[in-house]
Amino acid sequence: MKKGHGEEAKVKTKEGKGIGKSYIQLGLMVLPTLFFSAFLIYIVAWNLWLSTLNWSLLHSKPSFVGFGTYAAVFNGLFFKVSIYHSMIFSIGLVAIGDAVGLLLAGLLYYLPNTQRAVYLSIFLYPIAISMATNGLIWDWLFNPELGFGWLTSHIGLPSLNPLATATSTTLSMFLVEFWAYTGLAVLFYLASFMSVDKSIVEAARIDGAGGSKILFRILVPNSMNGFIVATALLFLFSFRMFSLPFVIGGGPTNLDLMTLVEYVYYQFYTEFFSESAAASTIITVIAAAVIIPYAVYGIRKWVMRG
Repeated sequence: MKKGHGEEAKVKTKEGKGIGKSYIQLGLMVLPTLFFSAFLIYIVAWNLWLSTLNWSLLHSKPSFVGFGTYAAVFNGLFFKVSIYHSMIFSIGLVAIGDAVGLLLAGLLYYLPNTQRAVYLSIFLYPIAISMATNGLIWDWLFNPELGFGWLTSHIGLPSLNPLATATSTTLSMFLVEFWAYTGLAVLFYLASFMSVDKSIVEAARIDGAGGSKILFRILVPNSMNGFIVATALLFLFSFRMFSLPFVIGGGPTNLDLMTLVEYVYYQFYTEFFSESAAASTIITVIAAAVIIPYAVYGIRKWVMRG
């Protein structure tokens, strides 16, 4: 009996140590999260307060105007143009980037590991380069005397100038951001495909299913996690885009390329601080509207369900 009580005490001691370790691990996760969350909330709240003031080069002493700053921002031409560009660039990248990323990931899935690694590195290479450098390279390519225009003129075709009109400039920007960011979608779709149970795929092959059928009937339906992550990141990367349109457009005031982040920079640079803060708050709200649903879904799926 004494031996039994001794073993029971040892078990309780081990359980106590395990609980202690779990609390330590929980603390190590919670404390930094609370700190950075509080810091982020402070920044957002301070920015929101600044956006309710009238503070600019013309009004050096800040005064409270409430939502009057937002009214001035919404009525401005630059804001209307910039938010239009940011939204169409983001929605366009999500639509095209998701579709192409899914197809490319499907092709990579069937390649041997070595070839898959090589091609995936190529797709991810644009993300590894500074976006300012990417913008400069594409600016050279769009130059009618140095890039595509030089090439078309030397093969007997009219000189091509992709930045000649507003429409062609928008389409050119689509091309650049598609080239720069689609590798993200490829990466996350491929990671989701690789996590699908191989026995299901092998069973489908034994039943005579081809590559496309396996992709759309098995891999894609079981890869919603990849779809959510890829869609959220493509939208956010495009929505916060600054360096690419800034370099290609030659500055923040090119009305054919001006984005919302460029608008924030322009307002701050010209010392319209409250308008810049208001635009920053708008960006924060839109970003939160994209991130929060994804975070809630992730918590419900991966944390609460274990």
